[in-house]
Amino acid sequence: MLLIIDNQSAFIKKFKRQYLAEQDFDYVFFDHNQPITLSAKTKIKGIILSGGKGNPYEPLNLTSNFVAMQNFNVPVLGFCLGHEIIAVAHRGRIKKLPEYHGKKEIIEITKPEDPIFEGVTQQEVSLVKRHSFFVSELPDSFESLAISETCATEIIRHKSKPIYGFQSHPEVSGEDGMKMVRNFLKMCGIINDQ
Repeated sequence: MLLIIDNQSAFIKKFKRQYLAEQDFDYVFFDHNQPITLSAKTKIKGIILSGGKGNPYEPLNLTSNFVAMQNFNVPVLGFCLGHEIIAVAHRGRIKKLPEYHGKKEIIEITKPEDPIFEGVTQQEVSLVKRHSFFVSELPDSFESLAISETCATEIIRHKSKPIYGFQSHPEVSGEDGMKMVRNFLKMCGIINDQ
């Protein structure tokens, strides 16, 4: 089962309607401030942390994001705010951008051999972005997989675990974005090659 923490993101709701609702695997949504109540028999195979307003320090109560990461030793994928939460949870730092960034941006993939990019044929992809903060200092245990004009930490990955963060919203960025999301779901063993 896929566990999704919704940090008040309109994009994750769109992803649910346009992608998840069509799939034949199980998933469960919890709001960012809602306790994660699952049966002991529930087998979580992967976690998605959605985007949302604010930043990892305020104003939302983001406890369930941290609880999910701490209690399940499974692959994790963070979008936008979820990406920033992953960085902060591993002792990285975030900073505010000089101004809000709210448009598609060209992302340059610097480590195309990573399995998250399987089937993505371009070194540059255009991804939807809506954010005021960015990961300014990567945790020691992470590396950057892609850069943009806005930040050098567009896509990050834990060096030894399948934990990924995207500053962007690949879940609503068309075919290349969805390839990356599906690659993550394959890593979780939730879907097979399609």
